[in-house]
Amino acid sequence: MHEMGSITHLHERLRPVPLRIASDEEVLAAAGEVIALGTDAPGATLADALVRSGLLAVSIPSDFDGADVSNSLIAQAVSRIAEVQPSAAGALVAHFRALELVRNAGSEEQRRSIYAHVASGERLSAAAAGDQSATQHFVPDGIGFQLAGILEAAFLCEPDWFGILALNESEASSLLLVQRGSAEAEVVRAGEPTLYRFAQAHVPADSVLALNRDALLLSRSLGIILQAASVLGEKRRQLAGNLALWRDGRPSGDRPWDERIGRFQVEIETLAALIDRASTALDLAQVNATPIGVTEVGRLATTIEIAFPLEGTRGTGHLLAELGRMLFTD
Repeated sequence: MHEMGSITHLHERLRPVPLRIASDEEVLAAAGEVIALGTDAPGATLADALVRSGLLAVSIPSDFDGADVSNSLIAQAVSRIAEVQPSAAGALVAHFRALELVRNAGSEEQRRSIYAHVASGERLSAAAAGDQSATQHFVPDGIGFQLAGILEAAFLCEPDWFGILALNESEASSLLLVQRGSAEAEVVRAGEPTLYRFAQAHVPADSVLALNRDALLLSRSLGIILQAASVLGEKRRQLAGNLALWRDGRPSGDRPWDERIGRFQVEIETLAALIDRASTALDLAQVNATPIGVTEVGRLATTIEIAFPLEGTRGTGHLLAELGRMLFTD
């Protein structure tokens, strides 16, 4: 991208060839390869490492020749990467959340097409985890559709595809996949995430995926699980740093040092348990999306939001009311 406020085309660039991950052990080994780059690796280097690692494709369903690894394992990989490289972990969260939308949208042919792009090393990005209400509209434009609006995307170089929730003329939500290079984009705000505004983007008809009933809830829930996994990694890094200071005899702050260390450990254990339970519930819902199972995923994800408020999520009072409604519904 160029300077803030300028209009630029999202140009094509060469990508490394991704490895094909076929086992759980290879997932964590791939995460280790990314982590080995260290904390000072530039964004472009990290983005290429994520592509080369094969991690981008691990959630592709087995019906589409993917590894379809468990959500708990994906959360472990995100958490470990977040201990060293939070921006790379954030890019993975956005990518996997967009792929979860794809899992529950469109036709089999549309899903197979985007999965093939991902398997070849292309990255997706989606709006923030708390954003579940589409406000942008798309209208017929020749043999496709036209979209104009704003999208927040993970800031680790330019994603290959922007996953955008938008409304058609009947106010029904769809997932629009805008390919990098197919539209002009204005950088409204740089940072993490970057805020883009698309200028009259043309979206081919086969890049508009109708969402099924559970798509938004399951994608949002996965986003919360993985965002929490990223927080877990950061807490582990903070605990290690505090322990190092304590051992060096340099404690600081008003709270007793041992109490502070103990509280870190309690938070880490509690958050890890919630992530594992929510991940297992999501695994089951992905295989058999019963109303009870989907509701359980949403309830556990909301519990994580309440217990560990995440960046960009809604107020605790609103979440408590939402959790109460879920229980009444049950």
